[in-house]
Amino acid sequence: MTTTDWTELLARVWGKQPALLPAAAPAGPAHLHRTIVAACEPFRAGTVFRTLPQVRLHTPLGWLGAPGRLLPDADDPSPAAYRARLRREPAGSGPDTGFLLSVRQPLHTDWALWSAVRDSLAELWRRVGLPCLPVEAELTEGDDFTRTPGLAAPSAHAVLTWVLAGALEAELHEPDGEFRVLRATAGELLYWPEGSRWREHHRDGCVTLRISVPRAQHLATGAVKDLLAEDVRGRLEYDGTVPCLPYPPPAGGPPDLVVAVGEAARAAAGGAELAAALRARWAAWWSSAGLEPVPAPRADVPLGPEQRLRVVRGIVRLPDGPGRWIWAVNGHAFPIGGAAGERIAQQLRPGRELTVGELCRAVGADEHNRAVTALLRKLHALRGIDLTGGERTDG
Repeated sequence: MTTTDWTELLARVWGKQPALLPAAAPAGPAHLHRTIVAACEPFRAGTVFRTLPQVRLHTPLGWLGAPGRLLPDADDPSPAAYRARLRREPAGSGPDTGFLLSVRQPLHTDWALWSAVRDSLAELWRRVGLPCLPVEAELTEGDDFTRTPGLAAPSAHAVLTWVLAGALEAELHEPDGEFRVLRATAGELLYWPEGSRWREHHRDGCVTLRISVPRAQHLATGAVKDLLAEDVRGRLEYDGTVPCLPYPPPAGGPPDLVVAVGEAARAAAGGAELAAALRARWAAWWSSAGLEPVPAPRADVPLGPEQRLRVVRGIVRLPDGPGRWIWAVNGHAFPIGGAAGERIAQQLRPGRELTVGELCRAVGADEHNRAVTALLRKLHALRGIDLTGGERTDG
């Protein structure tokens, strides 16, 4: 079944009811396993906080704060090999009655995987609409494990789960009171809309790729709040600590730091910076099909007039004031000004091949024009264009 087939079938039930569909995942279990192993490496020495990817090894007694050697490594060539090793661990040192290894937001560490998932999502968004907030990705490997947090409250996300190996059984409690059980095996996709309560059982060495699509209004509020907080932090000058006042505190109102934060928030909300930041973030989300975080740029390369280029990714362009635009490629946004940017954009149609010199002449610039060359180097670093003619381009 082609990508178009599953997106068409899913579009028929999107936002209405759960579905079980045949749909090949954007990558195979071996590729996902390599990404999981790489994501786990920093966690083998202990728990790592406030970083992505986030790795958790869940057992029936709770998740392990420092799983160490219980995480997969290079000596575990496949999910099956990793599962077999866990089963051989001495009694009491490993999960005896099932486990679930969860890796949240790992895709940006693997350009090929990130790109494949982004392209699959873009096909779906063409049918159901592009989410206005970033989606969340999770990879899992598990066996004989039941996950229950989804029962606590109606989901604020629509959920897509590709099963790459084993089986995933989902118990779904719908807002209208209906209860159903769906069982997906390798090569199938489970979907349930926002508002569902769910419990899932990972069976037979289950491997999954999950995408959670934000749907609740409070998630949009949170996204704007985060941008506002970034702006406020940039306006304040202090050492990062919150002072303590003598007790009883002196009369006269809130402490100076609290007042300063309030004044900075008022200025940020009333200024043009917040709206500009939202435009830039929206352009970035659009160009990444909502898939965040995004891969880091690849290494810069020199470009001469004879270097031949291929345009491999369309550029998202949003107006940002008179003569100014926001360009975005693969989740990275940056400003462009002047009439030359418009002429260059017209030449960068996806699939086109041309040399640096040909592009410069087409936009009325010298073939050694530094501004044009710098822009092309940036687009190459962001993987919007590739080099051709036998040159090797990493990433």
